[in-house]
Amino acid sequence: MAKLSRRAFLGRTLGGLAVLVAAPYAFYHWRYGKSSRVVVAILKRRVGYLKNEPGSFERFAREYVDYKKEYATELARLSAIALPFTYVTLYRWLPMGHPLRRLEDNVVSKYLLSTDFFQHDADESRNLKYLSFYEPQHAPCRNPFVHLRKPDV
Repeated sequence: MAKLSRRAFLGRTLGGLAVLVAAPYAFYHWRYGKSSRVVVAILKRRVGYLKNEPGSFERFAREYVDYKKEYATELARLSAIALPFTYVTLYRWLPMGHPLRRLEDNVVSKYLLSTDFFQHDADESRNLKYLSFYEPQHAPCRNPFVHLRKPDV
């Protein structure tokens, strides 16, 4: 039997403690998690660098979950990984069309279309204002890509 070094012992002990602490947290959120937590986590990581209105992520997340009612259970289960998902993702390594990759793309694009980001030429230096949840089927008149400018005379 090989002798266990001090580093290996500390590494295994700390790893075991991390699992013991994280497992109940993950299980609780797997069972009773809020669907909007994963949406907020995605937004914080992907567009958190922009100057967003306070509370706009939470408001959008509630409206997004209402929009995707048929996936509320899956989103609630994903809330178990919402905390680490705020900082890291497997997005780069997932194949195109993977459900997690599609979820991230859908959340980010819907959020940006729900703000005035494109109405101001995608200017990252200005404050974003959350307008309303973008759904062209329910509000076909609002097109964020149309710029109402006076014609040059």
